[in-house]
Amino acid sequence: MISKATLEKLDYKKVLSNISKYTSTENGKESILKSFPLNTLTEAVKIGNMVSAAKEMLIEFDHPPIEYIPNLENELSRSKVIGAVLQIDVIKNILSMSITSRKIRNYFTNNSQSTIFNSYKEALFLDKTFESKISKIFNEAGSISDSASSKLRTIRKEIISKNENLKSVTNNILKKLSSSYLVQEEYVTQRDGRLVLPIKAAHKRHVKGFIHSESNTGQTVYIEPEQTLELNNEILSLTFAEKREIENILKEITILVGSRSSELKSSLSTISEIDSIFAKAKYSLEMIGVFPTFDEKKCFRILDGRHPLLLQKIGRKKTIPLDFCFEDDIVILITGPNAGGKTVVLKTIALLSLLVQSGIHVPCHPDSNFIFFENIMLDIGDEQSIEDDLSTFSSHLSNIKSILESANEKSLVLIDEIGTGTDPSEGTALAASFLITLRNAKVKVVATTHHGNLKILASELERFQNASMEFDLENLTPTYKFRQGVPGSSYAFEVAQKIGLKTDIIQLAEKYLDSDKNNIEKFIIELENKSVELTKKINSLEIENSRLKGLSNLYERENKKLKERKGKILQDTKDKAETFLKDINSQFENTIKRIKE
Repeated sequence: MISKATLEKLDYKKVLSNISKYTSTENGKESILKSFPLNTLTEAVKIGNMVSAAKEMLIEFDHPPIEYIPNLENELSRSKVIGAVLQIDVIKNILSMSITSRKIRNYFTNNSQSTIFNSYKEALFLDKTFESKISKIFNEAGSISDSASSKLRTIRKEIISKNENLKSVTNNILKKLSSSYLVQEEYVTQRDGRLVLPIKAAHKRHVKGFIHSESNTGQTVYIEPEQTLELNNEILSLTFAEKREIENILKEITILVGSRSSELKSSLSTISEIDSIFAKAKYSLEMIGVFPTFDEKKCFRILDGRHPLLLQKIGRKKTIPLDFCFEDDIVILITGPNAGGKTVVLKTIALLSLLVQSGIHVPCHPDSNFIFFENIMLDIGDEQSIEDDLSTFSSHLSNIKSILESANEKSLVLIDEIGTGTDPSEGTALAASFLITLRNAKVKVVATTHHGNLKILASELERFQNASMEFDLENLTPTYKFRQGVPGSSYAFEVAQKIGLKTDIIQLAEKYLDSDKNNIEKFIIELENKSVELTKKINSLEIENSRLKGLSNLYERENKKLKERKGKILQDTKDKAETFLKDINSQFENTIKRIKE
């Protein structure tokens, strides 16, 4: 079981957050944000293949018609409660979900090249009668339609009629009062849903009726004339009747929804899953991601791998690709300068593993091959704990103790700066002991270090391998390129020189450097230089080889074309000769025939 602390340290949730932005439904988004690496290889491959199929459909066809749907689970459950009444907005959302369900089902039916979504297709709700019964209660504006029931139509007609009558009566009263200069302004307004007249406060006793309110200045009083009291009461009574009838209509629809609640909830869950699958597919398209193979018989190999968050932040061109492989060796020890990218390599290996074990595509070459790890454990970063009174070193030891107790051959362990935080010789001895113990348990380990003795150890022990981060000696800058099989130097003096430290201080430091260590570092630097030169020569030879292959292929193509052309010319000549001979023979026969005649 992979711990939440590991997921947090590797920014797993940040990647999920980026993927969730491609969802359309609330449940789909929540499903992605709550994702964890899957428990089995079968599950991971199933989801990964579904994402691949969705990606192909996105490329070949239109996007599936998934529209925004809120989380309706509670409302669908409540619809089964006797006497419950769902609100208008909820019913409209359920109708929208039903329509979306039908459209997605049709999408899969029309684009039936992939059968991988068949189980989802069958789970999607499809009932046009259900849709019709709900949709007919709404008008184009989304309000309850007059035709929702005959009783509602009658009530609303009466309300319109009485409102027109009320306006007519009120306007007549307003004209009379206006001629007497009793009104503040010639308009009719509403207070508490009833038509009132703005009367000058000084003349309020001259108008019989009910005072509803006054203006802020107190100069205007809003009075409902006694002539309209009865009409206003009738309209108010009809309004209450309208609300009761709307509630009855909503209650009937709620009962209808309740009768199909289980099917609708199942469909909502299915839509959410489809939404999350296609969100992962859209993410894969953006990241140029692939779902690599899981073959236990092959080595764990990452080709052209990139850290997803780094890729999104600085772009593909600026992100240095990672080529990494566990073959016979199962303990990889990475050395190199500070800020050279060692920790990024650890995190890239671990994060890509977590993502593919979640069925998520990752930015790497399709020929990459992963192993399904039951556990991924790491010790990365400064974890000094003030509360537990632990130093950085003690905290590292505590983490490694936990790793040693639970790691097995199905585990991937990543340790950053192993053996640091204490006396170098003791730290090196402890680090060697940890790594050998993990190797003996057949645990796959990637660790970084600055201890020179560990580099020597890795070159001598079986199933250990050195690796390093390339360093540009000309410009004294890291290249962030990972190189497997070659140890690296820390380049402390070179970096110190670059930042402007005085030469005499650097020379003095070199005097106090252990001579053996100095020789080792010089040997490593020379080895790196030769390795870089060799790599350049290999690259140059590969380019030349590619050029020669290209010329060879071009020659073969041209030679093939010439042969084909030659064959065609010979065939054409043969055909023409045969035709000519046939014509001559025919003429000869005709001539003989004429002579005989």
